Amino acid sequence: MGRLRLASRCMALLVAVHRTQGLATTTFSESFSGAAADGLRLRVLSWNVAAVNNNPFEYWITHPKSEYKQLMESVERFISQPGEEDVMVHEVFTDEMFQRLMERMRSAELEGIDVVEKLWSSTYRTRRIVTEFLRDPVIGKKRLASMPDRVTNTIQLMQGRTYRPSVVNCYVGELGSLEVWFSKWLSFFFEENVDLDHSGSKKVYTLLQKIRKKKYPAISEEEEAASIPLQLMMQGIFDAILMRLMLRTDVSTSWEDLRREICDSLNSKKNELIKGILQETYKDADVLFLQEAGNELLTLLREKYTDAFHIAVPRSFSNERAQNSIILLRRSIFAEPTEVEVPADGWDPGDLLLLRCQVHQGPEIALASFHGDTNGLLTVPMLSKVWRHVPVSRLVFGLDANTHEKKVDGKAHVLDFEETYRGLGLQACWGDVKPKLYTTFNARTYLQPQLNKAAKSNELEEKGDRNPKDFVLFTKHFKVGDVIRDNTGEGRYVEDMVFPTLQFPSDHALVAVDLLLDSSERSEL
Repeated sequence: MGRLRLASRCMALLVAVHRTQGLATTTFSESFSGAAADGLRLRVLSWNVAAVNNNPFEYWITHPKSEYKQLMESVERFISQPGEEDVMVHEVFTDEMFQRLMERMRSAELEGIDVVEKLWSSTYRTRRIVTEFLRDPVIGKKRLASMPDRVTNTIQLMQGRTYRPSVVNCYVGELGSLEVWFSKWLSFFFEENVDLDHSGSKKVYTLLQKIRKKKYPAISEEEEAASIPLQLMMQGIFDAILMRLMLRTDVSTSWEDLRREICDSLNSKKNELIKGILQETYKDADVLFLQEAGNELLTLLREKYTDAFHIAVPRSFSNERAQNSIILLRRSIFAEPTEVEVPADGWDPGDLLLLRCQVHQGPEIALASFHGDTNGLLTVPMLSKVWRHVPVSRLVFGLDANTHEKKVDGKAHVLDFEETYRGLGLQACWGDVKPKLYTTFNARTYLQPQLNKAAKSNELEEKGDRNPKDFVLFTKHFKVGDVIRDNTGEGRYVEDMVFPTLQFPSDHALVAVDLLLDSSERSEL
């Protein structure tokens, strides 16, 4: 009993010392915000910082300029009701463009270009650009435009990136007219050399792979044999249609200026924005659970946080996916953490990190960070498996559970998740779950290939991803004080606002929780 009181006094002293270090901000109150108690205060945040989207126009964002909404609504009208604008493919991707592409493909000695020439004349040349091309589900099933886009949209090099000249990425430079765009497009595929892995430079077109009928049954054997030059033609048509679309919008601000602003905030400067929010608004946090953290963000965090924080990454950290769960722990509170291995069971390498860590002159605590599948179906089995591997009695867990407000087949329901974690003896920062306490609100635009998922400007709530996905869970050893949802980077949440924004670059709200490890709690799991 005497040792317990001594540990309690030591923890209280540690908290007092910690509070004198000039770390307090307006985000967390100066003292513990819950009921008065004796123990160790932990200011915790959990945030899925989300991987960078290559296409800056893929999702609706909240933009300060009215021209953004005008542009996206113009695209929406063009694709949903094209009318006279639904011209034939050859009026946009012209016969002259096609012949220039054929010359390049012949020089590259690509297999199947005669088939491509036949398909151009018989199938694609006279199709309508919207109703018979962009909205054709068969093209999607064959992956004829989406596959080359995935490979060449944004290419990660050994140093930096290169972009296909296209509307739907962060290409650096002006695309200008269709003629200027197409010359740059041809040069990109057939003249630019790229080195992805120190294996030597190669032309961009050589990165394309055949589309196999075995994997994509909609494609014919003839199309499979000619699928590399066919992908080049289809990508050219797709990019040309989007260029025409943007050039014909009636928006006073250049679409390229809007794209540049979005790319700066959500792509090229995204990690700096994230770091700024963490260092300024949440500089007093003691535990940071981050999900979907990429390599560049991790490098920035190591530069700025290593002196004051332990930075823990999974042994299974994935450099390729760049979507890892990591944990930062304040050194003045925690000793060096060690990872607890939990065998993956459906989730990808780097999605889960479980640590055990000694509090200075206090108990051991387990800490975990997780991000799973989009529909959340892995979350419940993951939690049950983690629970079996937790090596100590006290646990704090920050996660993107990917749970949903409405009960739908094939998606994890938030109330089912609540039943699971309560059954394990865990509590959530939200208390009783409120299904409308959302931590995501995003929706796809019409300027991306999955048009069946697109939402009009007046359908964002109906078709968007507006769900209660993010949690901080903890054992009974902790008391909870203030809980903050933040979709602004300023410690506040704006209801009915889609995000990301130019100031808040994630599509998940940040969750901040004031916890107190009660020194009187001695029971074990």
